Amino acid sequence: MCSHRGWFTQFTPLSKHTKVILGDDSTIPAMGTGRVKVQMFAKGKWVKSVLQDVLYVLDLHGNLLSVSHLARRGAEVRFLRENCHIYDQQKSIILKGRLRNDLYVMHMQVDGPVTAKLAVLDTLPKDASLPPAHVLTTHLTSSSTSLDLWHHCLGHLHTRSVTRMADDNLVTGMDISNRDPSPIPCDPCLEGKQTCEPISKVTSTQADHVLGRVYSDVCGPLPTASHHRFRYFITFIDDSSRFASISPLQEKSEVGKMLKAFITRAKLEIGQKVKVLRSDRGGKYMAGHV
Repeated sequence: MCSHRGWFTQFTPLSKHTKVILGDDSTIPAMGTGRVKVQMFAKGKWVKSVLQDVLYVLDLHGNLLSVSHLARRGAEVRFLRENCHIYDQQKSIILKGRLRNDLYVMHMQVDGPVTAKLAVLDTLPKDASLPPAHVLTTHLTSSSTSLDLWHHCLGHLHTRSVTRMADDNLVTGMDISNRDPSPIPCDPCLEGKQTCEPISKVTSTQADHVLGRVYSDVCGPLPTASHHRFRYFITFIDDSSRFASISPLQEKSEVGKMLKAFITRAKLEIGQKVKVLRSDRGGKYMAGHV
């Protein structure tokens, strides 16, 4: 009995599920039967073989090898202390196992590479459930979880694409237990779909002479006043020279006075007038305050 649907190389669904009785008298359904290609370890090497009439039991927590089934096939099973050996009809050993937690664990693995590799294809396969022969796969176990968790694990892939992967058998062992998406919007998806214009680090409109363009802003109120009761300050930055002038303020109503003082001082020191003043167009810069 096997719990991994992807391990079957030949599979026939059962029209009527067969009940498998467990040790606690509970039952789980067997949903199909088929063949599984394996490698058995014996005589110091791995030998390829095929297990016939394997039952597919999805709810089985592990894989079981039936002694009675092997005996009916002509095999001989021997148990000695912690060892278990299986012999074919020619009395040649074909499989070994050892006792582990009161169960004999056999040295057997699914026939296939143990690592996953990518293959570049010129054309897509016609049947997505049958990958090309030269595409290598890895050993996978059945994974069943909710649609939302699959959505997060697959890099926030669209839920329609996630369900298609499971329904079309594009991924081996993938199962969706709950297909109802969460009513709460996914924050990473919302953030990823928001657009943001790039912020240029270099401007092409810089003023070509001093006082050609001046930027100004007011900061405050500050949480702690200075010794002279200043709780604001105003900045003037020349676009051409990047020279910055900072003046403290006790109230916002002093912005107009400081602006006039800066323009007068700049004219006297530089000998030129301020041509353009850029601000956030707050009320402190409007005519009523100036």
